[in-house]
Amino acid sequence: MQKEIIMRPSLYLFKKENGRSEYSMKTEVQVVVVDLDKSRKYPQNFVCILPQTAISRGKTSNIFNTVFGSNSLEVAKKLLHRALKSEQDDDIRKELQTRLRTLKTYPVQKNLIGA
Repeated sequence: MQKEIIMRPSLYLFKKENGRSEYSMKTEVQVVVVDLDKSRKYPQNFVCILPQTAISRGKTSNIFNTVFGSNSLEVAKKLLHRALKSEQDDDIRKELQTRLRTLKTYPVQKNLIGA
């Protein structure tokens, strides 16, 4: 029996510079799932990082799939669409659009454990 977790999930989006020197620096967009019922401030409301690809492949090896279970694909799409509507930064918008396109290319797999 799976325990139902009640929360008000949202995305916290930020850009981070990575690289060892000024020549190898690149900007990465971090997409983090937060619980607005827990706290309004990051990192106190941290739940997990939104994975880039493993959501709809039926893999349960990431925390996002463990938390949201069989609804993980729908939750991810809702969160990404909601964030895209309000986001102003071009780099972050591009990352959100890329993740939405990626989610559309994977077929939803049924949970075979309960069959």
